[in-house]
Amino acid sequence: MTQMIRNTQQETNMNVNITPPPASSKADELVPSRYALRIGEIDVLVVSDGVLTLPGAMLAHNAEPAVRAAWLNDNFLPPDAFDWALNVVVVRSGGQTILIDAGIGGEFPDLPRAGRWAQRLEAAGIDLASVTDVVLTHMHMDHVGGLLVDGVKDQLRPDLRIHVAAAEVKFWESPDFSRVSMPPGFPDALRDTAKRFVKEYRSQLRLFEEEYEVAPAATPPGTAWSAWRPAATG
Repeated sequence: MTQMIRNTQQETNMNVNITPPPASSKADELVPSRYALRIGEIDVLVVSDGVLTLPGAMLAHNAEPAVRAAWLNDNFLPPDAFDWALNVVVVRSGGQTILIDAGIGGEFPDLPRAGRWAQRLEAAGIDLASVTDVVLTHMHMDHVGGLLVDGVKDQLRPDLRIHVAAAEVKFWESPDFSRVSMPPGFPDALRDTAKRFVKEYRSQLRLFEEEYEVAPAATPPGTAWSAWRPAATG
């Protein structure tokens, strides 16, 4: 056990040093909301975009309420709401800097614990101008919203490539929410954000049907996934 703790501490020290924050960053935090690791020849940095508090009914909404309530109770979680952690990932591989998802952005003031994407990337020493590629797991507002924040597009490279599954873009042309459980306002927010994103970045989209390589050892899946998406869509 002692050796395991020592090894973990050594790994943590090594990981934190992969992407050091700027010495005088105004956005730096008392407790950095990020962690880093190295996988083979690629560097990976996970950055928190904050926390989204969602109604408990959205968790396993097709489960019997009593079963869900018992599971939440067994895990010492409140029955009426749960915290959904939001993260973005920065990958450095083969001379490329790849951003995986882009957070929720700043258009939802009633979600005060989320939308920390830009300031936490800055605190981690990540310059948006250095990002060569963006990979979107899917196009929910908490994955594309950061790209719609005022001034962000101006900081990005004009030749930025945004990789997203063709099936995902197709889904958002006419999304079906008939088999999901969401609070009032969420479907409209999801639909509107996805459409705005496609309109804003259409010329930079790189659609794919199957698995393919974005950079050495960085291969996104050919289909998207989502906790709220109907099962028939992936």
